[in-house]
Amino acid sequence: MLKKIFLSLFVLFAFQLAVAQKKINVKVVQDTLTDLQTPNLVNKIENYKLLIDRNNFLLKKNYDLTGIEKEVPPIEKGISGFKNKFDSLSKNMNIRNLNSIIILLEEATEKLDTYQKKLADYQKKLNDSNTEIDKILVDKDLNISISDSVLNEQVHELLVDAKNLQYQQKKILSSVNFWNSKVSVCMYQTNDLVSDMTYMGIAKKMDMFSAEESSLFSLKTKAYKNSLYTVVTNSLTSSFKIVTIYLKSRTGVIIFTLFIFIGLTFWLNYNLRRIKKQEDSATILSLSNLIKRSMWLSSIFCFLTYMPLFFGNPPMSFLHLFEFARIIVLYFLIAPFINQPFKIVWTGIVIIWTGYAIDDLLLESAYGERMLLLFLGIIMIFICVFLLKSKEKFFRILEESPVARALIIFVLFQIIISVLCNITGRLTLAKTFGITALQCLVYGVVLKVFCRIVIEAIYLQTETFQSSRISEYINFKEIQYRIQRNLWILACMAFFVGFVRSLGYYDLLMKFSSNFFYEERAIGSYKFTLASVLIFFIIIWISSLISGFINFFFGYEKSITEGKRNGLNSMMLLVRLAIYSVGFLIAIAAAGIPLDRISIMLGALGVGIGFGLQNIINNLVSGVIIAFERPIQIGDQIEIGTKAGLVKEIGIRSSKIHSADGADIIVPNGDLLSQHLINWTMQDRRKRIEFIIGVPYDSDLEAARTVIAEELSTNPNISKSSAPGININDFGESSVRLKIHIWVDDLSLASEARTTAMIGTKKALAQVGIVLETAI
Repeated sequence: MLKKIFLSLFVLFAFQLAVAQKKINVKVVQDTLTDLQTPNLVNKIENYKLLIDRNNFLLKKNYDLTGIEKEVPPIEKGISGFKNKFDSLSKNMNIRNLNSIIILLEEATEKLDTYQKKLADYQKKLNDSNTEIDKILVDKDLNISISDSVLNEQVHELLVDAKNLQYQQKKILSSVNFWNSKVSVCMYQTNDLVSDMTYMGIAKKMDMFSAEESSLFSLKTKAYKNSLYTVVTNSLTSSFKIVTIYLKSRTGVIIFTLFIFIGLTFWLNYNLRRIKKQEDSATILSLSNLIKRSMWLSSIFCFLTYMPLFFGNPPMSFLHLFEFARIIVLYFLIAPFINQPFKIVWTGIVIIWTGYAIDDLLLESAYGERMLLLFLGIIMIFICVFLLKSKEKFFRILEESPVARALIIFVLFQIIISVLCNITGRLTLAKTFGITALQCLVYGVVLKVFCRIVIEAIYLQTETFQSSRISEYINFKEIQYRIQRNLWILACMAFFVGFVRSLGYYDLLMKFSSNFFYEERAIGSYKFTLASVLIFFIIIWISSLISGFINFFFGYEKSITEGKRNGLNSMMLLVRLAIYSVGFLIAIAAAGIPLDRISIMLGALGVGIGFGLQNIINNLVSGVIIAFERPIQIGDQIEIGTKAGLVKEIGIRSSKIHSADGADIIVPNGDLLSQHLINWTMQDRRKRIEFIIGVPYDSDLEAARTVIAEELSTNPNISKSSAPGININDFGESSVRLKIHIWVDDLSLASEARTTAMIGTKKALAQVGIVLETAI
């Protein structure tokens, strides 16, 4: 019995041992590289090497944290400084100071948001790359026994490179995570601080209509912590820091505006040097007073005027800095052109504006500030009353503006409100209305002088190229007259923006405009915004404006007055059609109008075109045909039906013909192609004219012809290249009719040549005893 049990156990043990040995043999076979697996392993090693090399290259080139490491600490420090300042001086901070800090914080938020997106992208790329490297390290094919020593060494090097790359990736990822956490904390602090400051700014705007301080008559010096000198010093120091921080992130805009300044200066200097070489330079420059006064001051003044417009919503300290530089340059630029009684007034306005601008930047109020505001306000009231009562011109070189008196009354109204608010303790309103009043007055003068400089620059350009071939095509005077109107429109818009910005409601205006124009509206199933509609019409308007400029840039006036044929103007019709077509397509794309709806609309219009718009479409297509075939051009002398004259303009739908009577005849383009058209100047401007005379039957006809030929040869109006033709036309009842043909080189001389030829012929025949008789 025991033997059977032992035998059974032995058999079972032997069986298990055999199974285990079989598994070991299988495993050894599986862990040993076969000849069939070698090529696959070699390909895999090559692919992994390429993957590691690519990730190594990207790791060195695509994960640059230098900019973030350099920019984030100053931002972090600035946020901490603004937070400490807000915590300690929140009650004393005024609206201007709050707005300036909010602008800087919002710019910091934009930067931090950019950095956060960049770091998030880095994290994603590094994690994806790290996942790929992990797959290499855990690949079983790289952990088997390889008999080939070379291949084994390659596998070993591959795994070492993968581990090193993984280490570098984790190291950079750790740095990315560190800066991402810093950026996130800064973003949170910035948003929190902006929210608190915005809330406080709204509260101060709501409270500024109530008395913030004691009335002026019950003031006590002990109620104010610091003196006016200390407050001004601290405020200017803080404003300088704000401007410095703001400009650090505006290098590109500054460089761009400087390039404009250099180009403008070079342009003015070039024109001045060319004009000074002309004989009548003194007469020309007498009409360009400001640029002649100083080209550099004019250029710097223009630079200081347009540069702030390139900044969306800058801090008030930045604006006041540029406005101060601009008003100083303006003072020296226009000083020689101010009438004597007003020089003291203008000096006083500059000083008062400077006082109000500095007061607008103060971080806290002072006893001396209240008294200074009262003093400046009273002086400004007297100045406004003086300007309203005075009947003399303020400037000698600037024409009187019809809105000048209304502007002064508006300024006086604001100054009176400022003084009253100061007396009753509403200091914020007093400062706001005071600086706004001065800004309106000074900005009105600035824009007027700026427009005058632009007009003078265009005038100098006109005079510089008056003898150039360019002037044969470009109508500078027309540009000068037309641009003045557009300049005043832009000036009014700039004045309105400056007025709103000075009141402190620029953000509110932008927010209201954004909500109004970008609110989604619907007509039926079609949804749109007013912004898309406005963009559509603006692009169409710009297209028409460009087309209009092209229409007079290549001036047809000289073709008419000088009798020159201008084919370039005719070709401009195609350019104008292209501009309208491209502008329409761009307007559709910019407005976001679906093309399927446009096709439906065009299909509906096609029905109307087929019935009611036949003539209009005919004229439009005829205009295109005229532009390609060019049967007529600007300056051509044509006849169509009973109408005759010079082609003044070839339009898209109709053309203009300037008749000899001085009238402009509008001819549809369809008539120019469907009716018989006579073009006298298609090849050249030569024309044949004729007249008939009658000589008695007893006259010597050959002698008469000789006398007439000799007389016509001396006529300067008759062409010398073609001899006159003197032929017998018919035998009349009492005379022989002679028909005389003569040629003129320019058809504009035809009438004069015919008249002088007839008078000369009569005199010459009378001298030889031949009396003319009735030819008919």
